[in-house]
Amino acid sequence: MKRSHSSRRPSPTLRFTVIQGSYWSCYCGIATFSSVYLLAQGFRNTEIGLLISVAGLLSALLQPFVSRLADSLQRISLRQFTALLTALQLAAAILLLVLVPRLTQLLLYGVLLILLQLIMPLSSALGMACLNQKIPLNFGLARGVGSIAYGGFSALCGRLVLWFGASSIPLAIALLDGILLLSVLSFRFGDSTPQPHQEEPQPTAGTRPFFRAYHRVLLLLLGVVCLFLSHNLLNTFAYQIVLPLGGDSSEMGTMLFIQSSLELPVMFLFSRMLHRSDSRFWVKISGIGFFLHAFGAWLAPSMGVLYLVRIFEMPGYALYALASIYYVNDTIAPQQRIQGQAWFTIAITLGSVLASFSGGLLLDYASAWALLAFSSLTAGIGMVLLLVLLGKHSKTLTPVV
Repeated sequence: MKRSHSSRRPSPTLRFTVIQGSYWSCYCGIATFSSVYLLAQGFRNTEIGLLISVAGLLSALLQPFVSRLADSLQRISLRQFTALLTALQLAAAILLLVLVPRLTQLLLYGVLLILLQLIMPLSSALGMACLNQKIPLNFGLARGVGSIAYGGFSALCGRLVLWFGASSIPLAIALLDGILLLSVLSFRFGDSTPQPHQEEPQPTAGTRPFFRAYHRVLLLLLGVVCLFLSHNLLNTFAYQIVLPLGGDSSEMGTMLFIQSSLELPVMFLFSRMLHRSDSRFWVKISGIGFFLHAFGAWLAPSMGVLYLVRIFEMPGYALYALASIYYVNDTIAPQQRIQGQAWFTIAITLGSVLASFSGGLLLDYASAWALLAFSSLTAGIGMVLLLVLLGKHSKTLTPVV
C-alpha cells in the first residue's frame, strides 16, 4: 500500500527541533559571544554593556507592538511573520561581515540583538500553536535539543575564535540564521489561517489590557527580571569571569557546553514532570535553582569548581525555560497568549539590559568578584518573589473578573 505524501513528512517535533536548535545556536553566537567579538573590535566593557543595554531597551519597547501584531495576524501566518524577522536578522549578519566601520559594526550588532529578542517568543509560540490545535509535538524534547545545539556551538565557537579570530563569529551567525530561516519557512504544522474570535469562548481577561487583566503580574515579572539579571551576568560576561580563574575563550565554551548539556534531563523529562506537579510549581522551584547557580559561581575558587556549579542549571534556567512557557499558555486567555509570552520575554530582556549595563561597570570599576556577588544578590531577590507570588494558594495570573 502506498503511503500518502503527508505520512512521509517529517514530524512536527523533528521540524520544531530544527527551529529550536538553530535559534539557540544563533542566541549563543549573538548574545553569549558578544563580548568576545566586540572586545576584539576594540570596544571597552562599558561600551559593550551600553550597546547591549540600549538594544535590550529597544527590543523591550518593540515587544508589546510585535506581540499584539502576532496575536491579531490576518493576512499572514505566525510562521511567515517569524520568517520575516529571521530574514532581517540574516541580512544584518551578512552586512556585519562586509561593513567594517566602527559605528556601522555597533549599529548592526545592536540590530542583531534586538531581532534575537523579538524572535524568541515567536519561536515558542510556533510550538504552542501546534499543541493548542491538538497536533502532537514534544516541546521539551525540541527545547532540549536547542540546549544541546547551544552548548555544542559554544564549544565550537570558542575554538573557532582561537583558530580563525573573532571575525569567524558573524560568519557563523549568518550561516545559522540561514538554517533558522529555512526551518521556520518549512514549519507548516498548525499553520492554519487565523480563526474568528467568536469561534472560541473568550475569557473576560482577554478583553482587558494585559496588565489590568491579571493579578500581580507586574510583581511576578519583577522577579523574572531579577533572576535573569543574575543569569545574564553569568553568561554575558562568562569570558571575564573565567579569566581570573585561569580560563580562556576555549574553556568558556567548554563551560557553557557543560552548562547546556546539564539542561537536557529536565528538558526531556518535563512532560512527565507536569504529571507530578503543575507548571506554576515548577516555575517557583526554578527560582531556587537560579539562586544556587549564582551563589555557587560566586564562591567557586577554580575552573573545576566553576564547572561543577553548572549543575544548578538543571533546577534553574532549564526548568524555567519550559515551565514558564507552559505556565503562560495555561493561564493566559487564548487571544493574549503571544502577548503573555512576549511580556515574560520582555522581563528576560530587561534582566539582560540591567546585567549588561551593571556588569560592564562592575568589571571596569570593580572586579569579577563584585559582579558575582551582585549576581547572587539579585538571584536571591528573584527567588523570594517567586516563592511568595507562586505559593500554594496564590492568585498570581488569575484573570480579573
